[in-house]
Amino acid sequence: MPAGSAPKQSKAEVSAPTVADVAARAGVSRATVSYTFTQPARVSPDLRRRVIEAADELGYVGNEAARRLRVGHSLALGLLVSNIGNPVYAELAAGAEAEAAAHGRFILVANSDESPERERAYLGFFESQQVSGILAAPVGDVPEELLGLGRRGTPFVLVGTATGPHTYPAISGDNERGGHLAATHLLAQGRRRLIFIGGQHPHVDLRLAGAKRAVDEFAEPASLEIIRIQVQTAKVGEAVARTLLRRPAGGFPDGIVAGNDLLALGLLHGLMMGGVRVPGDLSLVGYDDIEFADFAIVPLTTIRHPSAALGAHAVRILLGIESERDSLGRFEPELVVRETSFPVDETGC
Repeated sequence: MPAGSAPKQSKAEVSAPTVADVAARAGVSRATVSYTFTQPARVSPDLRRRVIEAADELGYVGNEAARRLRVGHSLALGLLVSNIGNPVYAELAAGAEAEAAAHGRFILVANSDESPERERAYLGFFESQQVSGILAAPVGDVPEELLGLGRRGTPFVLVGTATGPHTYPAISGDNERGGHLAATHLLAQGRRRLIFIGGQHPHVDLRLAGAKRAVDEFAEPASLEIIRIQVQTAKVGEAVARTLLRRPAGGFPDGIVAGNDLLALGLLHGLMMGGVRVPGDLSLVGYDDIEFADFAIVPLTTIRHPSAALGAHAVRILLGIESERDSLGRFEPELVVRETSFPVDETGC
């Protein structure tokens, strides 16, 4: 190599042009670039020409999801959720529907009701309807049927946590950090006998991992008991509360982290009906910050999870306007302190 000359970059080292690159070159928004390739009738001839010229100059060919959407047979996008009775998924659907409507798309919502069999049936239905893409919040891990749809040409976005390496977009809040925030809050209040109660789901596993880390890092002696349940509903929470009430005083917790708000609200009701003072005897933290959390008989301390924003972002990924990388740092959990958690010395304990 001649002295002073820079090494040549290999093709693998050169980043492929993105929607943002095309938008900057053409002097338009990223949404206009997406419209040009997915709904050209919504873009004026002059803007279409500028976008196409910029794309040609940069060698932009669009991401795989956007390419498949261009050749899809439907304006519909499928949204698969595991439990529409959970307000989190209603908020997710509302965010997805509003974003889809802004781009001339429609959302078909399918509720598996925590059933893997119904989940598989709905995925088959989506394929028969030739939806252009799927937003999936499945019962557990990504089902093989969904991966098969992807291989056959239907793009999807996982709204949740991908376990291990993955070739599909996956977006979620930082569940591990959220669990850490919840347990750290209880420990800072003087609570030392904690219980984590949650379901069997990858994002709940991460919330549990965060709570464990908080206890492990704490400078004083503290314990974290774990109770795993099948589904996270208010009815299940109330049932768990009844089992806790049968414990002797020495085995009763003084702080609970619940896997979601519905579970926490059921626990709150069951414990209070059993004579437990919340937060006098026990502090309680939920997860998600659903609308009902602020209207409980004792307003619920919780971790805020931006479900509607995640739904909108998932649609934008399917449309090629944004990518999974754009979600980094955007959906951070936030502790919302209400009245189910007070420091021990402020409760009269």
